[in-house]
Amino acid sequence: MSPDLVLLAHHPLLLTIPAFVPAIAITVVVLVIAKRDRMAEARELAEQTADESGVRDATTDPTVQEDDR
Repeated sequence: MSPDLVLLAHHPLLLTIPAFVPAIAITVVVLVIAKRDRMAEARELAEQTADESGVRDATTDPTVQEDDR
């Protein structure tokens, strides 16, 4: 390789971009869905433990009504 030769781009790296972008997008979607599921499960568990302890919360229990004053 001569010192006057300048490589502007390495084309095999540019060709891998279409393969990595969908893989990264799918990974992000899977992580978001997993986070939502875990948050929903934690919320359900909190509601279940609140129901077992006899605590009623107006934000989670639709049978509890606020006074209209």
